[in-house]
Amino acid sequence: MGPSAAPLRRDVIVIGAGLAGSATAVVLARRGMSVTVVDPYATFPPLFRAEKIEPDQAALLRKLQLFEAVQPSTRLIREIIHGRGGRILRRRPIEQFGISYCDIVNRVRDCFPAGVELCHGRVEAIAPDATRPAVTLADGTRLEARLVVLANGMGDTLTAALGASRRMIHEDLSLAFGFMLERTDGRPFDFDAVTYRPVSTADKVGYITLFRMGHHMRGNLFAYWPARDAATRDVVRDPGAALLRLLPGLDRVIGPFKVAGKVEPFKIDLYRLQDCAWPGVVAVGDTYQSVCPTTGTGLSKVLTDVDVLCNVFVADWMAAGGIDASATARFYAHADKTAKDEYSLRHALLGRAVSVEMSIKWRLRRMIRSWRFAHGW
Repeated sequence: MGPSAAPLRRDVIVIGAGLAGSATAVVLARRGMSVTVVDPYATFPPLFRAEKIEPDQAALLRKLQLFEAVQPSTRLIREIIHGRGGRILRRRPIEQFGISYCDIVNRVRDCFPAGVELCHGRVEAIAPDATRPAVTLADGTRLEARLVVLANGMGDTLTAALGASRRMIHEDLSLAFGFMLERTDGRPFDFDAVTYRPVSTADKVGYITLFRMGHHMRGNLFAYWPARDAATRDVVRDPGAALLRLLPGLDRVIGPFKVAGKVEPFKIDLYRLQDCAWPGVVAVGDTYQSVCPTTGTGLSKVLTDVDVLCNVFVADWMAAGGIDASATARFYAHADKTAKDEYSLRHALLGRAVSVEMSIKWRLRRMIRSWRFAHGW
């Protein structure tokens, strides 16, 4: 659609086709709503984000009727080995699923019903309105709908233009490094997943998680030093040596290994959007609040947003004939949403503190946690 085309009146415009936006589009279109999704990419590109589906996340995907589409691209994880100091502390049965974030998103996109129009473009401006919010694309095209869902991830240009601001809860909260591992002796790894923690807090490492993803063993290392620290360069340049230095004894648990391919670093700032109760426009997922991947709650938070928005609010908003600012404010204040948001924040800050703080209180907490891990609590 070119800049001279007439405004397109749809039920919903979704800005951003990551997991939050794509899942929202599928759920609402299946209920007979006309949905336009605006995103620059026809196929979602590789992006280092969530790479495992936890049990509660699988349950949410099933509730949204999306799990069957995603499952064929996953690798089943049946057991996690917990290790520390070169020893296996315990084995924990579980049902997780290893899958790259882009595969999750693209499998959900494959579910777009006929009522979804995917518009490739970039949004230049949003005009909130209780009955007719509008979106203007970079090429001048103007789209109108009854509801605009802002799901464009961590970018803040659009939300700032709408008068919202980010409350920075913790800048440079953590770093994540993603990579693939292989055994140096050519043998396959003999486990589904490993979570391995350092003995000391001196290097400010949280833990490493290794798990099956596709035909490979994926590794995610989580640390709490600044992004520009020399340790970041060490991990990127010589990851094998860095892992053995930061996590001594890891090779005794998983076998001789090497890092295959490049290392993907990702810096996490913890924030929450404020002043965002707009008429006819609502923010979901990372647009509203970021999450630290150390918590394992990223998909939980996103899917809870989708569930609450689509299953609690949208039908009533459409029936009411208008969506004022108080209506979108009620979405942000919904008990299930706020509980998941607060849980993610609390555990992100707790994970950092238990990994780096040196007071007696935190040393004691680390001792208790280690004892619980070792005894299966």
